[in-house]
Amino acid sequence: LPAAAELAAARPQNPSRRRRSPPFMPGCLAGLAPPPPAALHLLLRGRGRRMAFSAAAPSRAFQLRLNPLTGDSEWLVVDEAEGEDVGAAPPQTQRQLLAATSYLDMLNDAARNRAYRRAIDAAVSDPSARVLDIGAGTGLLSMMSARALEAVGGEGRGSVSACESYLPMGKLTRRVLRANGMENKVKLFHKRSDELEVGVELDSPADVLVSEILDSELLGEGLIPTLQQAHDSLLVKNPKTVPYRATTYGQLVESPFLWKMHDLHSNEANAADGVWLTPDGMENIVSVKLQQHAMQCDPLEDEIRLLSEPFKVFEFDFSERPESQRENKITIKTTGDGCVHAIISWWVLQLDSAGSIFYSTAPKWVRQSSIKDLPRCADDTKDWCDHWKHCVWFTQGRGAPVMKDQTLSLRASHNLTSISYQLLNPNDEACNGNLKADHLTLLPERIALYGDIYWRSALITAIKNALSDRSPQTCIVADDSIFLALLVSSLSPSSKVIAMFPGLRDKGATYLQAVAKANNFSMDQIQVIGKRAASLSTDDLEHKKVCC
Repeated sequence: LPAAAELAAARPQNPSRRRRSPPFMPGCLAGLAPPPPAALHLLLRGRGRRMAFSAAAPSRAFQLRLNPLTGDSEWLVVDEAEGEDVGAAPPQTQRQLLAATSYLDMLNDAARNRAYRRAIDAAVSDPSARVLDIGAGTGLLSMMSARALEAVGGEGRGSVSACESYLPMGKLTRRVLRANGMENKVKLFHKRSDELEVGVELDSPADVLVSEILDSELLGEGLIPTLQQAHDSLLVKNPKTVPYRATTYGQLVESPFLWKMHDLHSNEANAADGVWLTPDGMENIVSVKLQQHAMQCDPLEDEIRLLSEPFKVFEFDFSERPESQRENKITIKTTGDGCVHAIISWWVLQLDSAGSIFYSTAPKWVRQSSIKDLPRCADDTKDWCDHWKHCVWFTQGRGAPVMKDQTLSLRASHNLTSISYQLLNPNDEACNGNLKADHLTLLPERIALYGDIYWRSALITAIKNALSDRSPQTCIVADDSIFLALLVSSLSPSSKVIAMFPGLRDKGATYLQAVAKANNFSMDQIQVIGKRAASLSTDDLEHKKVCC
């Protein structure tokens, strides 16, 4: 596509995919901390992909971003060119907005594009078909639908309608349609699908639904509520859908490398540097967030030992209204002795009703296996892509020791946006109750970084140098770094430490109070502000001079 190709060629480096230095304090400490280890960088690249954004006003849009320290999602307002076509807006502004997403990785996924094209050609067989594309993005699937409709003689008889709520992308979609001579063949709406109405935007219910609102976990972009609303209000009974079905799979694994992203206490014991984020008796006060974490697992193949065959978790039929939540108990036979550290999961799309067109996000070792029960994809030689990854669910406690040929029970459940697991095994210290008030849950990359001996050593040296030969002072920790807050407080007991903690807030203050004694500092010297550094005022600092 000319416009899409032009955008890809002009693509700037995505700031979210640059090698990030760990959080550090401004001023005299800036730039002294080394970047994360190279292996972690592989996992940090491009965590997120586009979400279901909506326009807040003609000149602004909401954009969902992930706080890398807390793992919490935050809605930010992004300025746009008010009332202008994408061609009239400053090109660099539009490119920066779109480069923050993973649309371009998705456009370059040739296997995905071929699979969708074949499935759409098969589904659009009636010249009077009414096709609806939800989450149109660049308009690629809409144009495939228009071309398929034209091929069966449906031009002027059938119709293709599309909705894209993210305004900068919607403007680009119109440009792409014009560049391909299809501006009159696709009716585009800058709305969410739940804002469309039959008899208003749509002349009649659609009998073919085309969509690609899938994230690495499958459900995170709102697949279930979108399908529910479409079946309730926008589609005929028993519509054709592309994709036709999605199936999620999982596999038990042992991986000391992945376990470092969960077991902070053991990593701290090896560091033995006197800073304790998880003191003795409070080993689990900091743990990984209890959710699926999107990661590229293929580069870690040598660090992973498989402890089961792949098993089916859930099936989602797009041609039927999905349930909001389900639970499934799965029996798994282990294939070796070891300790279950995690469940690696992926999904497989069946794009056509005949069951001949598949697309899979499975790890390389699964795609190259000869397991009979797994569907085979037409093109298993996938290029590297960042828009869909594998997912990792960490086993709680100290993991689950298993013996070969042992039978385990796994409870899988899903809600509207996520899938979760509980390994029902006496040796597994599953987290069943509510977390204590002082308990922090962080992203696995953050936990691995906090436990990295070399990173800790470099940061300790840098801060010692920054604090040397100085009288009592006021220091600011400008982000959510609990390591920096503990380190400065313990190294300089006479200094005042202001921890911004914009994401952790009161939860961060409660945590610091719990670990203060083990790190030899008093909470009297720490003040938690709970706001972003940009909002800091002299009143917050009590008009004191900040030197680090």
